[in-house]
Amino acid sequence: MQEKQNKSETLSVSRKEVKYLLSLPDRLFLLQALDKILTPDAYGGYNGYTVRSVYFDSITNEDYQAKKDHADEKKRIRLRVYHPEDEYAKFELKRKYFGREKKESLVVTREDAKELLKGNYEVLLHYESGMLPYVYDLMTSRMYRPVSLVEYDRRAYTHPNFNTRITLDNNLRYCDFCYDLFAKHLNFREGMPKDQTILEIKYDRFLFKQIQEVLGKCDLSGKPPSKFGTSRQLLKTYYY
Repeated sequence: MQEKQNKSETLSVSRKEVKYLLSLPDRLFLLQALDKILTPDAYGGYNGYTVRSVYFDSITNEDYQAKKDHADEKKRIRLRVYHPEDEYAKFELKRKYFGREKKESLVVTREDAKELLKGNYEVLLHYESGMLPYVYDLMTSRMYRPVSLVEYDRRAYTHPNFNTRITLDNNLRYCDFCYDLFAKHLNFREGMPKDQTILEIKYDRFLFKQIQEVLGKCDLSGKPPSKFGTSRQLLKTYYY
């Protein structure tokens, strides 16, 4: 599954997802091992790429509250680009149910993405997608607004069988009070130590034995930080 999506497509993906926190030695080992058994994401290739997302939440911060409470059902609404000069952005609804995730993505124009950041959700009505009636009603009735901007560097690997996808994300950073998805220069704050990596493993039904064997040689006892939660550090004063 490629990270990049054609602007005319609507994409829906459902699969199991697990996450771990990797040390630098384990990251280097995994990169070398996965190069031999999986295919680098066609968008990023061997050098990887940058991911930048703006997250939305309700006026009562219900999505952050669900994360804090470790709820069995959680959701995220976000806009995503891979470069500030991108002419299109991905508008995504990501829902998690008891260890499985469903991600629905819609490509929107740069102009419409800017309108969404202003709270003009009417532009969503220009598109056709099964998720839009739910998302539009949710964002308008519960007063969703941009709440955080995060960026990180990603290496991604895929395999066509079992919808397998493995990503290694590091150099997590975020901004306070700035949600300009297309800004070329942002004042980032460090979200985690640079020698740590967030490993995400996504698959449907079965994880290849070769991948299991490689992962078995790594220390997977560490719990990774939530990108969404990390970017909302200011709320910890009120919720903890």
